[in-house]
Amino acid sequence: MSTEIKSVSAAKSQANFAQTATEELSESTKKELQALGIPTEDGMTESQAQAKIQEARMQKLQQSGAGTEVEIASDVKSLAATIGLSVEEGTPTDEILVQIAEELEAQIDEAEGNPQELSALMGYFKELSNLDAQYTDIQRGQSKLFNEMELISQNNKQEFGF
Repeated sequence: MSTEIKSVSAAKSQANFAQTATEELSESTKKELQALGIPTEDGMTESQAQAKIQEARMQKLQQSGAGTEVEIASDVKSLAATIGLSVEEGTPTDEILVQIAEELEAQIDEAEGNPQELSALMGYFKELSNLDAQYTDIQRGQSKLFNEMELISQNNKQEFGF
């Protein structure tokens, strides 16, 4: 009796797998695959397609020329040193960005009567804004990627009955 249940269960799992393998991809997934130049293959599941989309997005992000988190952190520390702000080792990049903004605001208040100094400080402030935007984009991209990977994982668990 036990072997019959196991063989029926195994047959059911194989049937479920075969069914999900031949399901049609959603229209949005097909469009996204096409936009990324990924051919839609017969038998590709929604989960497999989403995984390929994420892989292509990561490659695109790496090739886009956007700095890595390490490069941006280095640039942020360099800017901090340039404006005379000492930063403790191990301080998170987002905290350093806040400290730089506060220091620049204080220096701008002090330099109100000196147009040359104000101009230099505004250049630093522009650089800070650029670095903050890059850092935020990387954080947002990583968060989105992790969330999408979690959704794919949950989808795979449901498809394969785990």
